[in-house]
Amino acid sequence: MTVAVSVVVPEGLVFAADTRQTFRNERGDIKVSSEHGRKVFQLTSKAAAVTWGWGFLTRRNINSLVEEFKLGLDTAPSLPVEEVARQLRRFFVAKYNQEIENKWSQPVPEDSYATGFLVGGYDPGETVGKVYECWVPGEKEWLIQSTDRPGANWRGTEDAISRLIKGYDRRLRQLSGFTPELEQELKKGPLDYLTRFGSMPLQDAIDYAIFLIHTTIEMQRFSDGILIEPGESAGCGGAIEVLVVRPQDGVRWVQQQELRGERALHADLGAPL
Repeated sequence: MTVAVSVVVPEGLVFAADTRQTFRNERGDIKVSSEHGRKVFQLTSKAAAVTWGWGFLTRRNINSLVEEFKLGLDTAPSLPVEEVARQLRRFFVAKYNQEIENKWSQPVPEDSYATGFLVGGYDPGETVGKVYECWVPGEKEWLIQSTDRPGANWRGTEDAISRLIKGYDRRLRQLSGFTPELEQELKKGPLDYLTRFGSMPLQDAIDYAIFLIHTTIEMQRFSDGILIEPGESAGCGGAIEVLVVRPQDGVRWVQQQELRGERALHADLGAPL
């Protein structure tokens, strides 16, 4: 379970996600396996991605597979962002097919997907940043945002953010009084909080992404699902990783977990060294 966010403003692109990694054990319980799962990635000097969905394929975590994918991108700095997204999707579709062929997992329904990516950056010589979405399995990638059409996207565990920003979440459709007419009305966004992304500085975009992820983590911490779907696991947590992509200097990490040894860990915990 993941909360993945992209925020697009005229100054650049922001990608952020939590770092909790979970799995379902033999009893069917959801267990936290790590607070250090990498879900935000630098793909090239001017392209990045964030993922959600399955955390493992071919018995490896997604980060290790992304690192393998990057080894085959020798000409990546000159590739358009759409082509980077296309190659990433094809790479992971092959891994997904391997997962299913070896019967390590059951295939997802035809109208669903196992893993998703938001891939964004700047094409060579361009000043307009773009964000594409692709699914695995899937056969295409599509443009969802650009710096001349700014906004925010959130994927994975969406309910807390959707309730806050849009005024409802998808489970509203389960209520007996829900009608097709209401659904069409909600699609117009009458309850959406108005956010001026077109005039938002990049620092505020970073703060906004972190705010959305913290909101999800804390709501899961203090709640146990909702009345019609009780017993929710706290699948989002850990540190929040954030990077930005700007036209002038490309990808830059804002906050990222660093590898550390025992001495640093003891210092963090306040233990004597």
